[in-house]
Amino acid sequence: MLALDGVQLQMKTLRVSVRHQLAGKDMSGQTSNTDQAEQGDKGKVMSVSGVVPFDSAVTLTDIFTMADKKDNGARHIFRISNRTAETLKIRQVKFQGAIRADEQQNLRQWNVVFDLVEHLSVPERKEQRQPEKPAAQQKVQGATTQKPPTQPAQDDVPPDTEPEATGVLAFLKKVDDSLA
Repeated sequence: MLALDGVQLQMKTLRVSVRHQLAGKDMSGQTSNTDQAEQGDKGKVMSVSGVVPFDSAVTLTDIFTMADKKDNGARHIFRISNRTAETLKIRQVKFQGAIRADEQQNLRQWNVVFDLVEHLSVPERKEQRQPEKPAAQQKVQGATTQKPPTQPAQDDVPPDTEPEATGVLAFLKKVDDSLA
């Protein structure tokens, strides 16, 4: 049994399958390392398939009408009633992707397939309850670096003077001065 906002969809041989993408990104680069960066838990997607007999054409019309329904320009969010949804704590869904209704002439029925995506998943609700974390200041790891001995430290140079140029910099300064 599958009901959206209290409207039961009369489909025979109803099958509901759920997929849940656990997002992660490979951090191994060119190595064989298996490290992954966590990118959060995405909402579950319910794939629904079933058969609607030709003499129950109203059910097919209802499914397509529900899929087209919008609230303020956004897809309508439905309360779902289904054993699989209840087991996985899916309470609200909206239509996503394509809806197919393939006519099966020999059996006088439509084979209907569509996807429902979870709205406000459990991980999403937990994330919303968490206080916002301030951005962490990045810090350099490892040993501190020293300035090269050929260049004087900024603290050693008196104001309104330039440090002495040596080597290539001295040559480039001479060329720059002659062109000016």
